[in-house]
Amino acid sequence: MTRFSLFDRIEIDRYIILHKGEFDLPTWIQWVSFALSVVGSISGIYALILNHQRTTITKRKEKERLEAKKKAKFSIERTKEMGSKRMQDKFIIRNIGEAEARNVKVEFYNYDRKGDGSKRLVTPLMDVIPSTINAGHTIKTVMIIAGNTAPPWEVVITWDDDFKEGNVIEITLN
Repeated sequence: MTRFSLFDRIEIDRYIILHKGEFDLPTWIQWVSFALSVVGSISGIYALILNHQRTTITKRKEKERLEAKKKAKFSIERTKEMGSKRMQDKFIIRNIGEAEARNVKVEFYNYDRKGDGSKRLVTPLMDVIPSTINAGHTIKTVMIIAGNTAPPWEVVITWDDDFKEGNVIEITLN
């Protein structure tokens, strides 16, 4: 710590009185102070922009998560499993969404190969698909494949869920 003599204190007081309370810093210190304040302001604005972007992304992800909780989503497949006497074709439909699907309808279409090639509705399923399928549930039913119902099929699934009514998905199944 620096000690000032009485003479030094008088000189400092007289300097302050003469300059009316103004204390001049060297020019280079003033420029350094100005530069530091500019850098601080720019970094503050940059942090504000980054925070806004992060908030926007977080809000969007939360909105998507809440919407996904209201949606049902389906996957289908055709497999072969051993029946009582022979291999059987099975149709499997899964609700892989997070919501219950209501008013579920599954329709199979194929194209007339011997006639005019028009699209026609066929019924290869032995059982009826339930009209309500809960989230995470799987429905498995036997398929009856004859000459007029041979694959490939265009499968059209329609359903309602908490997010939207009248959802439709079309999948080709071989």
